[in-house]
Amino acid sequence: MIEPTLRIVRPAETDSDTAALARVAEGDLTALGELYTRHAPALLRFAKHAVGAQAAEDLVQATFIKAVERASTYDGRSTSARGWLYGIAGRLSQERRRALGRFARALSRLGAGREETAPPDHVERRDLVRGLAKLSDAKRVVLILAEIEGFTATEIAAMLEVPVGTVWTRLHHARRELRDYYEVTP
Repeated sequence: MIEPTLRIVRPAETDSDTAALARVAEGDLTALGELYTRHAPALLRFAKHAVGAQAAEDLVQATFIKAVERASTYDGRSTSARGWLYGIAGRLSQERRRALGRFARALSRLGAGREETAPPDHVERRDLVRGLAKLSDAKRVVLILAEIEGFTATEIAAMLEVPVGTVWTRLHHARRELRDYYEVTP
């Protein structure tokens, strides 16, 4: 008598992000849920560093909304969409910062300028959050992707759609500015 063997069959669609994104492009929101489960925790960690804890969840949600819109453009060079999603999140964080800046300038022009609530420089402490806040958006995103998330310069360049040399330059300046910040901050 032949004994039946149990075999677990996993659908091919769940094997790669490429397949999941193809399903998302076709309107399959279950596939979006799979991608979210795989990548949201790491993106949330990145977002907390990039835009702060209060706006981090909004950035992650916006990233997945943009991923739905762009799912059909994913090139599938990698079976993991991790870098692609980080690229979207990085660009959205930069757009958010620029929009907030435009809003603040518009309020200033209308005479409803905001009060300066930042503590004097000598009161600031040596912590990463404040150090990162001193960097431009472009430098902060590159530094976080390289130093915290562990991406290579080539991967970051692809994510942000900039030349590798630009990534290296931003990373160099970000590190230098952080060193300078920590040397001056008590």
